[in-house]
Amino acid sequence: MKRHLLLTIFFVSFIVSTMAHGRDLFDNGALPKNSLLTPSKTTLLTATYFNPISQTAQDSVKLSREQQLSKLPGYKLPKKALFFSAVIPGAGELFVGSYWKAAAFFLAEVGAWTYYGVNHKKGKDKEDEYEVFADDYWNPDKWLSWYNGLDDNTKNTFTHAGHMLDLLNEGKRTQQYYEMIGKYSEFVVGWEGARTDLTLDELLEYRKNEIPIADDYMEMRAESNDLLRRARTGTTIAMINHLLSAIDAAWTAKIHNNRLLKTALKMEQIHFDNYIQPVLTLKMEW
Repeated sequence: MKRHLLLTIFFVSFIVSTMAHGRDLFDNGALPKNSLLTPSKTTLLTATYFNPISQTAQDSVKLSREQQLSKLPGYKLPKKALFFSAVIPGAGELFVGSYWKAAAFFLAEVGAWTYYGVNHKKGKDKEDEYEVFADDYWNPDKWLSWYNGLDDNTKNTFTHAGHMLDLLNEGKRTQQYYEMIGKYSEFVVGWEGARTDLTLDELLEYRKNEIPIADDYMEMRAESNDLLRRARTGTTIAMINHLLSAIDAAWTAKIHNNRLLKTALKMEQIHFDNYIQPVLTLKMEW
């Protein structure tokens, strides 16, 4: 054991002294200029190039990483990718070359607008249906005749009759018109089959129990409104898809640019001009 330890100490001491002596030979010029161990001008130039404090390195540091990457073939500007996907989801990903994500965002966009289109059409069709139903079964003249026969105190208890009078005078049948005739009991007399001698106290119960046609009408309105709400959900999904695709496109472009430059920095021995030279190599792939 002691013998092995002494041999190890001797060997390490020999290596250290040899390295120190070799450095002194170079420093003092003891070795000839054409020695195989003499560093060539190319080696010195390479070392200077990769010296982090050299002027070349200092100049490159002044450029940001993005500016350096922008000089590489295949570089994709993140802002441009973001803009493309903000306009058409998936376009920015396609610009960068991420085809699967481009397809996913584009299909999501198509799906959202298809969902909107289908439900919007159904909602509008149902809206047309209940408006035709109301025009057939709710008579504004019948209601107006009943209303005009009421005393002023009774009229003042109605909260929506004034607005209805304005619409009738203007000849307008707006969304509020079609909402009020089915929603509020003060308009129940206008429905087909309703009595015209109803008192104020009878209106609410009569509307609930005696006029099922008004309930059928309100069910059609509810179905239409539900379909139109679904359509609005489609537009919301589309807007979110635009936002997510734009963010993803910019991020994907950034990742793409970072992967463009793969560096492999290592020391190699090359034969050049009758010299065996150690050089520091930088390998770039894109």
